[in-house]
Amino acid sequence: MPDHPDTTRYQRIFEQAPEAHLVLDRRGGIVAGNQAACELLGYTRAELTGGVHITDLDLQATQDDVDAAHSDPDNRLPAHFESRYRRRDGSEFPAEVHINAIRTDGEIEVFTTFRDITRERQSEQNLRRLETQLGATVRHAPLILFALDANGRFTLSEGAGLHALGLSPGEVVGRDFREVYADHPDTLAAAERALAGEAFQFEDSVNGTHLSVSWIPLKDSDGVLGVAWDITSLRAAEAATGAERDRLLTTLQSISDGVITTDTAGRLTYLNPAAQALLGVDATAAQGQRVDELLDLEDTRTGASVHHPVEQCLKLGASTESPERILHRADGAIRVVRMLASPLQRPDRASQGVVIVLHDHTELWQMTQQLNHQASHDDLTGLCNRREFERRLEEALRTLQGDQTPHVVFYMDLDQFKIINDTCGHQAGDELLRELSERLLHLIRENDTLARLGGDEFGLLLCHCPLERAEAIAQRILETVQALRFQWEGRRFDVGVSIGLVPVGGPEQTLPEVLSQADSACYAAKENGRNRIYVWQPTDQALRRRRGEMEWVGRIRAALDEGRFELFGQAVHPLGPTDPDLAHVEVLMRLRDEEDRLIPPGTFIPAAERYHLMPDIDRHVIDSAFAMLSRHRAAHADGPRCDPTVAINLSGQSLAQESMLEFVTERLQHYAIPPQCIIFEITETAAISHHERAQSLIRTLRYMGCRFSLDDFGSGLSSFGYLKNLPVDFIKIDGSFVRDIAHNAVDSAMVTAIHRVGHVLGLRTIAECVESEATMERLREIGLDFVQGFYLSQPTPLEQHLEPADNASH
Repeated sequence: MPDHPDTTRYQRIFEQAPEAHLVLDRRGGIVAGNQAACELLGYTRAELTGGVHITDLDLQATQDDVDAAHSDPDNRLPAHFESRYRRRDGSEFPAEVHINAIRTDGEIEVFTTFRDITRERQSEQNLRRLETQLGATVRHAPLILFALDANGRFTLSEGAGLHALGLSPGEVVGRDFREVYADHPDTLAAAERALAGEAFQFEDSVNGTHLSVSWIPLKDSDGVLGVAWDITSLRAAEAATGAERDRLLTTLQSISDGVITTDTAGRLTYLNPAAQALLGVDATAAQGQRVDELLDLEDTRTGASVHHPVEQCLKLGASTESPERILHRADGAIRVVRMLASPLQRPDRASQGVVIVLHDHTELWQMTQQLNHQASHDDLTGLCNRREFERRLEEALRTLQGDQTPHVVFYMDLDQFKIINDTCGHQAGDELLRELSERLLHLIRENDTLARLGGDEFGLLLCHCPLERAEAIAQRILETVQALRFQWEGRRFDVGVSIGLVPVGGPEQTLPEVLSQADSACYAAKENGRNRIYVWQPTDQALRRRRGEMEWVGRIRAALDEGRFELFGQAVHPLGPTDPDLAHVEVLMRLRDEEDRLIPPGTFIPAAERYHLMPDIDRHVIDSAFAMLSRHRAAHADGPRCDPTVAINLSGQSLAQESMLEFVTERLQHYAIPPQCIIFEITETAAISHHERAQSLIRTLRYMGCRFSLDDFGSGLSSFGYLKNLPVDFIKIDGSFVRDIAHNAVDSAMVTAIHRVGHVLGLRTIAECVESEATMERLREIGLDFVQGFYLSQPTPLEQHLEPADNASH
C-alpha cells in the first residue's frame, strides 16, 4: 500500500480491528492479516503471510471456488457464508465469513472477514434442545397451551392436561370458546377479560379438574395466549397438608413439654415456660448455667443418679432418648420425665449445641405404678394376687441353688368362711378377709410372700426357710386364725384354716407341680378334719391318689370330646311272673382310653364326682342311649313293635342341676322316644341330698311316662322315712345286703324287710349283685320281683340288648 496519511490511518484500523481480517491475492494466498486473525488462528503474522493459502484455513473452500470468485468479482462478490476453519494446532471451529473485492493499484485483492461462531452454534443447539424439551413438556406435562383469536376461536390447543378435560390435542381448534365452555360461566368471564386486553392469573375448575390459568393478551395479533396447569393433585395435597398443618399447630399449641437448648459447652441458652415449671427455676437466673447441673436425674428402677446427658449427646453427635427418670426440682419436689437430647447442627453439620425435650410423665408413671400394683395385688386385701404369687414362686424355683436352704409353700383354705358369707353377706366376708390378712402379715418376714389366691384361699411363700421353722409358722397361723373371734352385727363367728405345706427343693420342681402338691396337701388337711396342717410327702398314698384323680379330669374331658365313652348293658331278669314292659336293661358305661383299652367306671367315676364332671357324663350317656334307641326303632319300624326298656343312671350332681329336666325332655322329643321305655335310676343318697329337686324332676318325668328306680337302697340313712315321699316305681336293694344273703341272717332280714315295705308302697323290688345259685334261691324264697348280677349275665355292648326279644340273650 502507498505511504499516504489515509493509508496509514486505514492500516491502523485494519490492525486494531477486533474482527479477524485477511487480505488474499487472486490465487488465494494470504498477503496480510491483522492481529485478531493471528490470535484466532494461532499463527504469527510471518507464518500467516509466509505461504499459507486460504484453503489451508477454510476446510470447505477449494481452489476452484477461489478462482471462480476472484476471476469474476463483479458478479460473485461480495459474498457471505458459513464454513469451518482450522487453526494452526489442528483444532476446528465454525466461522461466519464475509468476502469482498478491493482494488489496489489496479490489482484485485479479496478482503476476508471471519469470526468464530462456536458460541452461536452452541446457543442454537441449546435452543433446539429447549424447543424439543418444551414440546415434550407440552405433550406430556399436565398443562394446556391454548390460543384464541380476536373472535374467541381456538387457534391452538395442546398439552397432556387436555385428557383430564376429556379432550384430545387440537380437538377444539376452530371452535368458539363460548360453545366449548358454555356450561362454565367463570371460564367464559375470564376469557372475555383476556380478550378485552387484561393479563391475569386465574384458578378455574372444569369437570372436577382444578386448573391454574395464565391469560396473556397478544397486542399485535388481537388474540389471547393461555397456559393452564392441572393443579388438582396439588390442591388436594395442599388441602391435606393444610389439615395436617392445622393439626400440628393445634398440637404444638397444646403440648406442655419442656424445651431446653444449650451451646457447645453445655450451657443453657433457652428455657421455655414448661421447662421452667418442670425444673422449678427462673429462665433468667439459669441462663449460662451448665444444664447437666440443672438436671438432677435419678433412675426410676435402681435409684442411681444419671450423669451428664448433655455431654453424652455432644460426644455421640446423635440423639439419645432416656426412659422414665425421676427429676429432682430445685424446691425439693420431684417429677418423672422422659428426656430426648438431640444435637443442634448447622447446614454444614457443625455442632451448635443440644436441644433437650422433657416430657412430664409424672401422672402417667404414678398411674402405671398403680396399675402394676393392681395387676399384681388383690384389691380387697392388698396382698399379692395369684398371678404375682405364681411369678414370684417361679422365680424362687429358678434361682434356688442346690446348697441353699429350700423354700416352703403354704396353701391355706379358710374353714367356715362360706357360713359367714351366706348368713351375713359378702360385706361381712370381705371384712373378715381384710382383718385376717392384716394379722397374717405380722407373722411372716418382709421378704416372704403372702397372697390371696381367690375366694377364701391364700398362698404363702417362705423363701429359704427350713421345714421345721415353716411348720412352726404354720402352727402360729393356725392359732392366730382360731383365736380370731369375728364379730358382725352382734353375732360372733369362729373361723379355722386348713393348711397344706410343700417343701421346695430346687428347679427340678415345676410351678404346676408345686401348686398341685400344695393344693392336694390342703385338701388332705380338710379331709382329715379341717383346721389342721398337712405336710406333703412324695410317698403319701392319699395325696398320690388325689393327684391321680386330678389327672383323670383331663382324660375324662378328652374322652367326652372324642366320643370314647361306650355304652354297655346288663339285663334285669324277672324272678316270677311280671308285666312284660317291666323287664329292662341297665345302661352301663366304659371308657376306651388312649391305648384302646376299656376302663371300668369304678376307675374314673370318683374323679368325675369329685371334680363335678358327672353332669357332662350323664348327658352324654342319655344322648347316646336315646340315639341308639331311635336307630333301633327306625330299623324295626316295619315289623311288630317291640320297644326295649332301658334304665339310665342319674348322678346326684345331675339331680342338682335345674337344667337337667329341660335337657331330658328335649332329648326325648328330639329322638321321638316313648317315655315308658325309659327308667331313670337315682341313688338313695342323691335323692335324700337333693330331696326337693329330685321330687320335682321325678314327678315331671313320671307324668310324661318315664319310671324311676331308687338305686343302692339301704346304704343311706332314714331310708324308709324318705321312701314314702319319693314317687318311684322300683327299689334296687344295695348289693352289700345281697351278696351274702344265703349265709347271713341279718342281710336276709334286711332284704325281706325292704321287699315287704316296697310291696306295701306298691313298688317292685330288684336285687343287684346276684353272684350265685344259692343267692338266687334265697331271693326267690323271699319273693323278689327282679334280680341282676354276674351270675345271670355279663355286661355286653348295649346294641346286643336292643335286638327283638326272641333274638336277645338273657
